[in-house]
Amino acid sequence: MRRLRILTRMALHEMWISFRLILVIGLPVLGGMMVIVVPPELAGATAVGGAGFWYAVAACAAICIASGLAAGTLAHERQRGTVAWMAVRAVPRSAVLLSWFVAFGFLLASGIALGSIGAWLAAIARADSPPDLAPFAASIGATAGAALASVAGGLLLGTFLRTGPAAALAVALSAAILAAAIAWPLGGVPLPTGGIALLAHLDAATRPVGDGLQSAGAALAAAALLLVLGGAGLERSDL
Repeated sequence: MRRLRILTRMALHEMWISFRLILVIGLPVLGGMMVIVVPPELAGATAVGGAGFWYAVAACAAICIASGLAAGTLAHERQRGTVAWMAVRAVPRSAVLLSWFVAFGFLLASGIALGSIGAWLAAIARADSPPDLAPFAASIGATAGAALASVAGGLLLGTFLRTGPAAALAVALSAAILAAAIAWPLGGVPLPTGGIALLAHLDAATRPVGDGLQSAGAALAAAALLLVLGGAGLERSDL
């Protein structure tokens, strides 16, 4: 555990000096602030539903970029020999992978949580009566879970691809999957991207809190599976 804390601090420091930290945490915050400028006629059936839809779009863009950065970062660490340097000093490769996941995941989830405050304030400003916070909060939590799964998927790609292809493929796959979650209506089976779908379709949700909790669980399970695959891939990767 102590080793993971040290590696995570190193990852956060490297993200800070390379400005990746500002991008990962700043983009969803900026997206939440931008919801307020959406014209009322485009807001949606209700104030909360409209804010949810536009924040879902902004969060998807931030998640795609973060997934690409995570993929490119791990691939770059492999190519420049940092992972090999740590491995010969008895640092498990899986610990390096997990430290980057914690760093990216913590920043992205924090950014989504902070950005949601701006989206919620926009919804309150346009609502005729005080809206219910619970459905919106449940969808935000599930969206953060989907973000963690996307970061884990990006890191998995970074274990076997070079920097450019890993980042590009991570962005492309995340964009396709998350865009589908926004475009398609809510389904009965909880999916890792269910939080995005719920946030984008709050007006049509019949049990948003339950669906949000189930989707968050599915997203965390997907993130865990992708991390296991990423750890196995990194152990077999040529450093």
